[in-house]
Amino acid sequence: MAKNQHGSSALEQAIYWFALLLDGTESEHDRENFACWIASDPAHHRAFLEIEHLWTGTSSLNLAHQNLGAHNKTGRRAFLGAGLAAVLVGAAGWYGDVLPHHPFADFRTVKGTRRKITVMDGVQAELASQSSLSLVTDDRGASGVALHEGEVFFAHDGRRRDFFVSTASGIVRPVAAAQFDVTCYDGQSEIITQTGSVDVETDQSTRNVTGGNGISCDNGVLGTPYEVDLAMRLAWRKGRLVFVGDPLEKVANVLQRWHPGRIIVLGDALKQRPVTLVVNLNRTSDVLPLVGKVLSIEVDQIGDYLTILRDA
Repeated sequence: MAKNQHGSSALEQAIYWFALLLDGTESEHDRENFACWIASDPAHHRAFLEIEHLWTGTSSLNLAHQNLGAHNKTGRRAFLGAGLAAVLVGAAGWYGDVLPHHPFADFRTVKGTRRKITVMDGVQAELASQSSLSLVTDDRGASGVALHEGEVFFAHDGRRRDFFVSTASGIVRPVAAAQFDVTCYDGQSEIITQTGSVDVETDQSTRNVTGGNGISCDNGVLGTPYEVDLAMRLAWRKGRLVFVGDPLEKVANVLQRWHPGRIIVLGDALKQRPVTLVVNLNRTSDVLPLVGKVLSIEVDQIGDYLTILRDA
């Protein structure tokens, strides 16, 4: 097996083998490869052992030591399906698919929903799926919001000149009236201005972003402003996601913000495969089977919590 054929980490590779066993269609050659994989690196053994321990509360590594061909495939499928749900909540820490994000935020949305709100007089907002923000006041007494996580489109009529949006990466301040979009995930932010302009501030620098442009901010470091296709980038506000030649890994990361559960793409080459796709946010369950057919890849759906995309 090539080093990155089924994922670049021991966990990804372990999940690949679980998915293959879940199908119940593995060949004798697959079983031999699985045995070699388990034996080739202690990290593989530990990853598989940790997952099995989360499944059953044991540490016997039953699947690695038993004759897989002798297993009843229906029983094995049920066992593996239950186990991968446990892995989802435990090993990978994907609590956001089970527990609400920032449950004490002033405003939030659950996965798969959008919400329009009046933040304060003169400021309207539309929250994308699984987003949360709270009302805050800075040390000068100015009123604004803190975007904990997610994506929010703001419409500011210009009356509140001291209004701001705080993220983990920096602060966004509209200059007079402006409409702008702020995204924040894992310490990385993207700010897109539709109309007007905004100042984006970090501890190191400040940049002005005008209509039709965006800027990224990675852990407090600002990039250079770039042009944005607003219709495509903000299509979520009209119930769509639009991808044009985007890597499958990026498509999966964005889609799983709206689609139930976690989506994992196995294999470095598959992660980089370009995808052009328009997603109806009211029918996200139709998307992954379609992607599987178009790209000729396997789509393993495991309960409501996990989908694995892998080469056929």
